[in-house]
Amino acid sequence: RQEPLRPSPPARPSHWSILRLRKVQTMHDDVLDMIGTAALLEQLAEESAELAQAALKMARKLRNEHPTPKTHTDCVSNLQEEIADVELCISILPAALYDPAEVGKTMTAKHRRWNERLHDEKLWEVDNHED
Repeated sequence: RQEPLRPSPPARPSHWSILRLRKVQTMHDDVLDMIGTAALLEQLAEESAELAQAALKMARKLRNEHPTPKTHTDCVSNLQEEIADVELCISILPAALYDPAEVGKTMTAKHRRWNERLHDEKLWEVDNHED
């Protein structure tokens, strides 16, 4: 059985964080002005589907199931590229559709519930194996 992946250490400041906020916002506004919100949402859906495929391929590679000709490095690179595409689309969404503070609160609540369910399931397994 393979060891679970450990979280990566915090990344160095990315290219996006080095750019001035005003320039990034202008680029975001330009994209939104050129393609519109509906097209951006379609792009987000497409990129999300590609991210799902990359995640599934990475999982298969980690489990060594249904072999893929891609190397581990290729799978990681593809996963990171698709994450970047999705995050970029999300970052361009207009404020009416994406409120980072609200999303952050929702993520915190979901993370808490996920953690609780995992702990509850673990306790259930322990209780059912004591004979």
